[in-house]
Amino acid sequence: MSFLSPWMLYGLAGLAAPILIHLWRRRRVVPAPFGTLRFLKAVAARTRRSSRVENLLLLLLRCALFALVALAFARPVTRLGAAGLGGDAPGTAVLLLDNSLSMSYRAGSRTRLDAAKEEALAVIDHLRPGDRVAALAVSDHVEPLVPEPTVDHAVARASIMNVPQTEAGTRFATALREAAQIAGRAERGVRQIYLFTDNQASGWQFDPSSVFDAAWKASDVSLIVVRPDDLGSNNATLARVKLQTPYLTAGATARAVATVENFSTAPFHDVIELHIEDARVAQRPVDVAPGGSVDVPIEFSAPAISTRWARGVARLSGDRLPGDDQFFFTAPVYQPPRVLIAEGDQIGPDREHSGYYLRKALGVSGDTLAAVRTIPVSGLDDAAVEGYSAILLADPGQLSDRAVERLDRFLDAGGTVAIFPGDRATNLWRLDFSPVTDAVLSDLPAGRLPAKIDDPADPLFVDAWDANTPFPAPPQRRILDVKLAPQAKALVTVGADMPFVAARSRGPGRVILVNASADRAWGDFPLSPAFLPLVGQIVRTSAAQSAGARQLMVGDAIPMAPNLPRDQPLTMIFPDSSTRDFANGRKSVLLDQAAASGFYEVRAGDQSALFAVNVDRRESDLTPIEPAALAKIVPHELLVGLDNLKLWLAQPRGLSPVWPQLLVLALLVCGAESTLSNAMARKRSQGDDAHIATGRLNKGRAGVPFRPAETGGRT
Repeated sequence: MSFLSPWMLYGLAGLAAPILIHLWRRRRVVPAPFGTLRFLKAVAARTRRSSRVENLLLLLLRCALFALVALAFARPVTRLGAAGLGGDAPGTAVLLLDNSLSMSYRAGSRTRLDAAKEEALAVIDHLRPGDRVAALAVSDHVEPLVPEPTVDHAVARASIMNVPQTEAGTRFATALREAAQIAGRAERGVRQIYLFTDNQASGWQFDPSSVFDAAWKASDVSLIVVRPDDLGSNNATLARVKLQTPYLTAGATARAVATVENFSTAPFHDVIELHIEDARVAQRPVDVAPGGSVDVPIEFSAPAISTRWARGVARLSGDRLPGDDQFFFTAPVYQPPRVLIAEGDQIGPDREHSGYYLRKALGVSGDTLAAVRTIPVSGLDDAAVEGYSAILLADPGQLSDRAVERLDRFLDAGGTVAIFPGDRATNLWRLDFSPVTDAVLSDLPAGRLPAKIDDPADPLFVDAWDANTPFPAPPQRRILDVKLAPQAKALVTVGADMPFVAARSRGPGRVILVNASADRAWGDFPLSPAFLPLVGQIVRTSAAQSAGARQLMVGDAIPMAPNLPRDQPLTMIFPDSSTRDFANGRKSVLLDQAAASGFYEVRAGDQSALFAVNVDRRESDLTPIEPAALAKIVPHELLVGLDNLKLWLAQPRGLSPVWPQLLVLALLVCGAESTLSNAMARKRSQGDDAHIATGRLNKGRAGVPFRPAETGGRT
């Protein structure tokens, strides 16, 4: 047992008062006339023994009353879970320290993480020597600092002081569940979970029943949420950058759109700088209304870049949360396409093969191609397709399962597959990546079909056709009556909205269906003005497809790039230029979690894949969850600032007060003393003939009138 006001124990000195009063106001004997004295000795002895017992009991009750009142004013308490009154079981505190990106917000001269560390240390300082403490760092995952409760508070202090700032998101569910399990393993004593956080609303976006369930209640823990401050958090972020130009060509004009979001109550004014590799290529002012967003168009001249992918970074000047003021992206650089033509197995002269006109069309632009290779469709089973940007299937016929698997992997690597079906395309419509789900070969009337471009913004039509240059009417005698897959769209239609060119994305890759034969079996389309530029556009835009264009967030896994060989050693280069080697590329996930924003490059020989990783933009909205909303999720104590935390710690928490019971006991003792005193007064009243007969004579008590003895009637 301990006392919250121990100085009140000096009141126990008041026990001397009833003792002194008892000794001072000793019993007085009042003389009275008696007729005979023969029973006086016996009565005197009996009266003396009875009076001693009654007076001693009365003195003890009065002393107990003074002692109980003094103890009650000293406010005694006992720890919850203590064994017996006055027990003192050690408590358990689990400290959760939020080190997500939002905690890097600079409030005053320090970050909120710095303030949270100081508050966590204040809790450790408040613990008693026998109390246990555990500590976890919390972001989008849980980092154990002191995973099991320990009485070595110095270890906990050191772990808290060394918590690093991260760029990860905020997720509280896993940490709270794990903290409850840690606290629940404590056999007895007070169990408390302290969550030091800016209390960002996004961190509480989970199913409460998955955390605050029966196991949470069984752990008998109390949750204390501690915010570093309650200052307004004005913040703006560069949310995204979208490159509108399919690929960069040295000296050519490229276009992009940057989106800026303002989470402040004040207007935001800044400047966006766009860097490609090490060169600043554009600078644009930006103005955003409070709580709004704006798209900023950017035009720039692409610098000369020797690699296939350019590293792009857009930056704001910066605010109090600098981690979300830049956006990393990859920009494809035009490279001479490498094309693989897979044609149906055919005999006869070369000009009768289904891939003949494709080779002629590519030969016209041969100076822009790195390589063109032709193989039979059966060769897809074993051909090395990783180094190509486009595969053209000309009247392919039946594809083997192995060929389909290799085409799937090629699309996952960002390649382009173009299908010119022909008469023998029998199972293409049953493939998972096909733009159509059904097709029936139909005859057309003589003449040309009028064509219409349905999606002029598609990269396939850039610098080739537009409103002023319509797509030429193809001379077709036959065509497939097709049904588009749900993920596909028609780019060019002929006749009564019949798809002529259809496309579908497959991961970072793309599948294009040209509803014609690559030879003259269905008409003279290979001789039309549309054939050569269409084939050229297909292979040129294939250079803009790659797995490296995949955008990832901090905390996401870095996958194995499908375009890299699986049987060669790999090297990963991190944003800080550190490296990590892998024995081979057979692992599907190279890195379980990207810990920082920036560029991650994976190399295998002369091939590479590039990944741009950015912070989770949900961290940019620093609005804390409303207290009422949080109270509906879980009962808790909410404290703001170090001073309020210290005041809260100074108050009894997890203690059971004893003084109410002492006051009730004092009232009972007071009642007993009053009852006994009045009973004794009535019993010893001199006006009672029965007491005169026994010789018990004493002074009157309060409320009992004293009557002198009557002399008449007795001699």
